[in-house]
Amino acid sequence: MTTLDEPRFHLTVSPDKLNATVCRIRADGIADVFHEVRALAPRARIVWITDGSFEAELRALGCRDQDPPLTSYITAMAAETAPPAVDGVEVRRADPDVARDIATRGWGVPTDADGGWLAYVDGEPVAYANALACAHGLFLTGGVTVPEARGRGAYRALVRARWDEAVRLGTPALVVHAEEASRRVLERIGFRRVCAIVELVSGPC
Repeated sequence: MTTLDEPRFHLTVSPDKLNATVCRIRADGIADVFHEVRALAPRARIVWITDGSFEAELRALGCRDQDPPLTSYITAMAAETAPPAVDGVEVRRADPDVARDIATRGWGVPTDADGGWLAYVDGEPVAYANALACAHGLFLTGGVTVPEARGRGAYRALVRARWDEAVRLGTPALVVHAEEASRRVLERIGFRRVCAIVELVSGPC
């Protein structure tokens, strides 16, 4: 992973140079940042994370909405207290093959899932989630439940498992970019809203 943290923006580029993320944009002119980032990551699919301030300008530069099932309009949320435990759901570290199957079934599109956790109901894997360990907590990623098992607590159990991991790492906090369905669940289990976020994409489809 390559990281560039400078006053105007923060950029991360994957090791294979095919994916990148830009956030914390603090610039008078977004066009200069856009062209500079494209030059730094010419082959990458770039996700631009903003508070919406530059949405019109980024779209004019060719940025587009996130690909389904993702959405471009999300809510940043955080939790600093333990979410409730969930009875009747077992959570285990994920087998990569099972994780890919559950994620693909849950989102309805082929998905690469690596690492993370799986939730089991009645002995069957029904939900997948992952997280990135950061300096002050875990950033939650990739939470999805297969359609036939929704409403049985698997998503909430995966949130609690990742809280337990954050505690184990000595960073008891969770943050997430939540789509609307997740936002409603997370608010009920103690997450607070931080801000609205717009995520747009440039580069290869």
